[in-house]
Amino acid sequence: MEVNAETLRTRTRRGIAAAFCCYIMWGLFPLYWKLLDHVNSFEIIAQRMIWCFVFTALICFIGRWDFIGLLKDRRALRYLIPAAMLITVNWSTYIFAVDMDRIVETSIGYYLNPLVSIVLGLIIFKERMTPLQWIAVALCIGGLSLFIAGYGEIPWISIILAISFGLYGAVKKKGGYPPVEAIAVESAVMMPFAVIFAVVLAATTGGCAFLGDTGDAAGWTTTALLIGGGAITAVPLILFATAANSIPLVLLGFIQYVSPTIALIIGVLVNGEPFTVAHAVCFGCIWAGLALVGIDAVRTNVLAARHTKAEHQHNR
Repeated sequence: MEVNAETLRTRTRRGIAAAFCCYIMWGLFPLYWKLLDHVNSFEIIAQRMIWCFVFTALICFIGRWDFIGLLKDRRALRYLIPAAMLITVNWSTYIFAVDMDRIVETSIGYYLNPLVSIVLGLIIFKERMTPLQWIAVALCIGGLSLFIAGYGEIPWISIILAISFGLYGAVKKKGGYPPVEAIAVESAVMMPFAVIFAVVLAATTGGCAFLGDTGDAAGWTTTALLIGGGAITAVPLILFATAANSIPLVLLGFIQYVSPTIALIIGVLVNGEPFTVAHAVCFGCIWAGLALVGIDAVRTNVLAARHTKAEHQHNR
């Protein structure tokens, strides 16, 4: 009993660490993609899929992890094919929104997404929330409601982004497959479409950025950044899968607020975007809620440690 409890706590700590690392990386992503401003957004997403597969397949080969076996597993494909489709919808919607100058809607989507994860955790996985967590949810809903009301219309792009990634997390948790192999399979499923799309895009636009101008350093830099995009796509997805397999979806949902907060800070401090009253209220409510979740997590861990110690002393 003691070993199981300790193992569970260790797994939870690793899952929380993986979640924070994942969302910190996603929050910093705009700084990387800013370096590829001159590249067609749809070429970026195609190259991301291709090089994400290459990167994860290489890791599996080095680590001798059998993702081919997972690719042949019919039960695994029932989870991983929908997961691949959902993450592709999410990425494509984001690219569409950026191209249409609907960036505000993407930020709303990132703030809505954690609530979707929390709801799915309650409904699908029958997870329970403590009173402090319910108060945190109420604070987040209040802040987001004011933010969306200030936007002035129904943010359909935000809804698609939030639901697609929320469902992606639920499918990943339900499947529970090893993170690296699972991402490799998802990438393998979508890679043929990405290759075809990249070829068609190059043919219809008269060229592509990847190996498009190798006559100078700038051309090689662009190619290197596109290849690197596969790695920085794969790593946080692997961390996300690790977290989804290790901690409740409700807790993962709260941690997700780290990413849009970092993106908001970058937008204001780096890009000079306005920080409105609605942003301030939303930001304040969400981080007040996260503070409550943190307090609740610490209290729960302390109580669990005391219970384990008392049980151990009793058994002796």
